[in-house]
Amino acid sequence: MDATNKQYALRDKAELSTFVNKPFRNNSRIKFTCFDCSPKYFVFGANSGSLYLYDRITTSFLAIFPSQLGTIGKVSISHNEKQIAVGNQTGSIGVLLELEPPHVKEILSTELAPTTDGEGQPIDQGDVAFVTSFCWTEDDKELYCGDSRGIVSLIQFSLFMGRNILNISLHPVLLLENRIVQIDRYKDLLLVSTLSKCVLCNTAREEFKQIGNRPRDGQYGASFVIAQPTISSSISTTTPSPPLMIVDEEDVRIFCSRPGSRLWEADLEGNVIRTHQFKQAAAAANRRRKQLQCLQESELDLCGGGLMETADGTMMVVPFQVLYSIRRQLLLVHDRCQLLIIDPVHSKIVLRTDEFTDITHVAVVDEWIYLLTGENRLFQVRVEIHGEDEPSPSHGSVDEFGSQNGSPIQPVHESRKQKQGVYILDSVLNNNGKQLNGKETPLLLSTEATIKEALVSVVRGKYGRNIKQMFMGFEQQQRTQNGAPERPKTLHLTKIYEPSRSNAFANGNGHALLAEFGIEAEAEDLGCDDVMEELVRTRTGQAMLNGGGMGKKKFSTSLLDGYETSEHDATVRNLYLIFRSSIISNLNFADRYAKIFDEYDTETIVHLLRKLETLMEENEEPNARLKCMQIYFNYLKPELLWEIDSDSRQFIKEGFIVCNTTDCTNRASLERLVRCADCGYYLEATNSCHYREIGTSLVQYYWSRKEYEECFAMVKQVPYLWRTITRYYIQDRREDKVVSCVWNLADRELFERAAGELPFETIHWKQLFERAIEYHQRHEMMCLSCDKPTSRYVPNSDNSTVGNPAEESASESQFRQWNYLLSVALAHIRSPTELLDLVHRYADNIPRGAIAPSFYIRCLLLEAK
Repeated sequence: MDATNKQYALRDKAELSTFVNKPFRNNSRIKFTCFDCSPKYFVFGANSGSLYLYDRITTSFLAIFPSQLGTIGKVSISHNEKQIAVGNQTGSIGVLLELEPPHVKEILSTELAPTTDGEGQPIDQGDVAFVTSFCWTEDDKELYCGDSRGIVSLIQFSLFMGRNILNISLHPVLLLENRIVQIDRYKDLLLVSTLSKCVLCNTAREEFKQIGNRPRDGQYGASFVIAQPTISSSISTTTPSPPLMIVDEEDVRIFCSRPGSRLWEADLEGNVIRTHQFKQAAAAANRRRKQLQCLQESELDLCGGGLMETADGTMMVVPFQVLYSIRRQLLLVHDRCQLLIIDPVHSKIVLRTDEFTDITHVAVVDEWIYLLTGENRLFQVRVEIHGEDEPSPSHGSVDEFGSQNGSPIQPVHESRKQKQGVYILDSVLNNNGKQLNGKETPLLLSTEATIKEALVSVVRGKYGRNIKQMFMGFEQQQRTQNGAPERPKTLHLTKIYEPSRSNAFANGNGHALLAEFGIEAEAEDLGCDDVMEELVRTRTGQAMLNGGGMGKKKFSTSLLDGYETSEHDATVRNLYLIFRSSIISNLNFADRYAKIFDEYDTETIVHLLRKLETLMEENEEPNARLKCMQIYFNYLKPELLWEIDSDSRQFIKEGFIVCNTTDCTNRASLERLVRCADCGYYLEATNSCHYREIGTSLVQYYWSRKEYEECFAMVKQVPYLWRTITRYYIQDRREDKVVSCVWNLADRELFERAAGELPFETIHWKQLFERAIEYHQRHEMMCLSCDKPTSRYVPNSDNSTVGNPAEESASESQFRQWNYLLSVALAHIRSPTELLDLVHRYADNIPRGAIAPSFYIRCLLLEAK
């Protein structure tokens, strides 16, 4: 039967409240707070902290499992029906093991412990965290837990499913910005929906991709749907686990809720195909309610009663907060008083009812829907689809893109026609049919009309996205040397066919591509919703609207599939995939980078990083060089800098400078420092720097080989390294430089080390006191490079002052006090009398009260000894 002509009904409505309330014996204090069901069981969580287990078929009460968890907020039964996951409202997670007798019923628990982000910084938890979503893997060996902090954690049961079970542990796999709304899983793909976005995860390859670029704010779910389900629900197909970013993986779709009663439809690459609008669909269903015949019309009001018309005549639809899947074909959404069942592939609202009130929780098993309402009332209802078990041999697969208002199933000959079109275009564009001895091979004897017909069938059919791969192959083969294809010099991951601006891809349906070849799109192809939501927003904030420019295609690894690439190109691709995954998941993938880098020498790694930088720039990643160097520096061991070639060392040196001068925070720190007007060196040093061990090792290498120019080239850009240079001045007994360095840097450790190791003589203390007087009276410092005096406080163009004394840190301010300088001098000078004479010489330049009386007392006591 035609997919759009299927008939739907809600049957077997019944209330099960009497059965589920039997254990309470009129105890009104115990309330159900959540529930879940499986083919065999019901399980209810209560405000008492206990779990109540029932037989789903007979509704008979089976057992009660008390716990110390308090009010239960979330429960989930595993697929094998042997475990139950439990979450309370205060951050505890429990797992009930082995439901079947004679096993001991024990609930093991753990806490949502504080978690750190990808850089090791603790996450600000704020309010008490609690579980918002559970998701079991198909083999029930792993459990994913989403919480109110936006963290998705993993429990691996194989780690503790033994006889000596002590505890369970959580492993964070995703750190997102806000609360997890829903988690769904298909094969190796994990779909996570938060209050602001949806993220698609390949758990086998640890890759992450955000679906769409337009944010949202609110409770919106996401789910996998099979667009072309099997004929019978009892028959299941086993398919290989799909990788994350390839196209045409079966007929599985991703549907993500959007504001305004919309759904985003995406493929398994995470690319948004189109937006489904359901307000108009609801209005159309209301107009057709007399024509929609139900198998059992008297049981429920399926259409008319569920629609609410506002003053302006628009139809209100229930918000799509959580998407419950009915046999992976239909989606169920609900609010407090309405149920809405949607055929998402064909953009149809197939059933709706407002027969129930005060709906708090919903669970689905196959075609059965169970609703928990206020006062512990439980209802059941079954969705019946008339005609789905009557396959017709004359019908084939559903069109991958479908139609905004629903499209019929395509005939088999149309599907074959599309495949033939793929082969024709692939042969022509990729130049498979070449001239042999001046004659064309049969593949190039196709007429222009045949090529256009093939183009139309491909673009309008389910193979439309494959055409960009053909054009990529065509462009690659235009670069030939001696008749052999030349590999592109870089990974052109964004290289696709770009039509003219006047005929851009407005919504990815390929009409502009047809226009480029002078082919008009058919009427049904052009039909779309007037309020179609923009699918993709570029990084610069310019959305691809109808009639607008196409913009640059974002990263898609599918463009590489099927084409030969070198080993290095494949490695660069993997590095970029890991990088994008780390950005989305907020996790640190240093171990994954290490597995790749361990296979290459430093020279090869540098070559890969240069190509990775180019790839990032092509995909509009800001600060590409900085990100590449951060990836490498998190792996690099500083001691290796002594063993690598000079070009690689120079690359690392430049990268170190980039890591400390590119970020806005680093630039702000440098702007607060004053440069010498003559040589451009900074007068002082910053308090910290990134990858300090690498920078120190580089300076040590150059200094040991007396390559001083290389050292000072680094110091000029990263003034923190003045501290390292000062250590070498002390080591080389360069007193003339040490005095100025220790004063400018205001580093107590360096000052005390210099005073003790050189050691400072009276002349050196005299120079230091002169530096202090010049600083306090005229705000002057001696340049550490050219030894010329420079004012630390210079006016800006807006007449404000750079180097405001209020900006001095507490340690720097304490260092520049006379009491501290004299206390160190007293500890290292030969005779206290010499120090007193020196102080007396500069008495007129030292402010009154700057020296404490205790200093003079200590001098007299030491002199007496």
